Amino acid sequence: MIFRPTSLYPRLLLYLSAAGASCAVHRLGRLNEVRALPSGEEGWELFNRLLLQHPGIPVAIAVDTVDELYRQDQLPRVHGPDRREMTERRLRQLIHHSPYRAALRQDRLKDDSRRDRYLMMGLTDPEIIAPWLDILHVRGSYLAGIWLLPALAIALARRLRLTRSRLLLVSEQTGGLRLTYLEDGELRFSRLAPVDGSPYDNPLESYAEEIERTRQALVGQRLLARTERLRTVLLDPLNTLADLHTFLPESAGFQCESIQRGQLLDTLRLPPSLLAESADALYLRLLPDAPASANLMTRDQRDLARTRWLGRAMRHAALGWLAFATLVCAGLLLDGWRLEGRSAQLMQATESQRAQERALLAPSGGVSAVHQRLGALAAWQTVSNRDQAPGPAFRVALAAAAATGNIQLRRLSWSSRSADGSSNSLLVIEGEISPFDGQFEHAQQRVDGLRSRMYQLLPGSQVEVPLWPLDAAPDHGLEGEFGHSRLNARFRVEAKGRP
Repeated sequence: MIFRPTSLYPRLLLYLSAAGASCAVHRLGRLNEVRALPSGEEGWELFNRLLLQHPGIPVAIAVDTVDELYRQDQLPRVHGPDRREMTERRLRQLIHHSPYRAALRQDRLKDDSRRDRYLMMGLTDPEIIAPWLDILHVRGSYLAGIWLLPALAIALARRLRLTRSRLLLVSEQTGGLRLTYLEDGELRFSRLAPVDGSPYDNPLESYAEEIERTRQALVGQRLLARTERLRTVLLDPLNTLADLHTFLPESAGFQCESIQRGQLLDTLRLPPSLLAESADALYLRLLPDAPASANLMTRDQRDLARTRWLGRAMRHAALGWLAFATLVCAGLLLDGWRLEGRSAQLMQATESQRAQERALLAPSGGVSAVHQRLGALAAWQTVSNRDQAPGPAFRVALAAAAATGNIQLRRLSWSSRSADGSSNSLLVIEGEISPFDGQFEHAQQRVDGLRSRMYQLLPGSQVEVPLWPLDAAPDHGLEGEFGHSRLNARFRVEAKGRP
């Protein structure tokens, strides 16, 4: 079964025939308030009261009448608006005397002609539904759709798994005997045979005669071969057609079978009490599953229904957003109330801890006195960390130079802060290699040895050589001095350390 979101909305279902009417309220997949309506003004008055009880409810109508027309047609395969325009133009040509018409699209042709098969159907006498539509207009309700009763046989065949053969569905209606021919689950032909003026004492004999007449019509329309047996399925919700098998023997070209009341109730999930209220409850149950392309509504009625559906959907969406916003606001208010309670608990715990602190620090002079002492201790630690003498650093530099050898120190400087503004101390050693034999490579090895010893003697410090005896960098020149027939190489070593 195809799920339609619109089936979740309540709808009023109305079954019309020449002998009377039946109605029910369809809500969430179930039938409620099933009742039979008499024909004429009494039935119209009951229908009017039902609309007053359910204001604004959409109404779906199924019509069972002899004033119906079916035509098989083949049209080019098009899609979208082109298909709608093509089928409407064809419907105006075939059924020009009634505005209630539809083109039921069926299977594709198996040849290469790129054409589709359509069943053109229409209600040739609109007067049967006119009084009911007037009541709808007065009460402000709107149509959900108008379907001929045979269109409901498609959903019934699908539910009964009768979609793989040719068959004739026969059912006893309030207006006569309904005979519907289907091929592979697709509607091909249907007729309503009145049996009120039958000359037979046994009405089943008149039923058999109408079935044989329908078989001959199918043969004449070339829908059935003359020698082919016609599978005839009797829908018997009231268990009154069991003896009809004797009038439809296989020798006459029939393959007859019945679907009894119990099977119909189980398949359609209908409680037995609904059939007791109205024998038309079977078709009222099938009405929500009627094919949309078989809907006979006019274009104005479709536009009105679409507008009302959109309005209802927008109202439901607005109510949904309002409910969601209300839940969010309620959640925020509850969360705020929870946080306020938690804050009050934390404030109480803080005050309790402060009271305990005051009680513990009272023998030491109170909280303020302890805080003053802690502040003085922190200030002393800060000053003591910065109060350093360069003597140890100078001794390390001298010891490292003496251990390296051939190093003459020209300048030692120390500061508690480095040149980049950090709090690390900076020790700068400037000197030269003496005596220097002109071998810059040996001089660099001695400077590197000095750097390594200082790194070992000053753990945690960063020792760098920004000036080598021979610097190959492009922004530095050759270090060395020529004068008095003597060549010297100068260097500089920096050690950055914690204060």
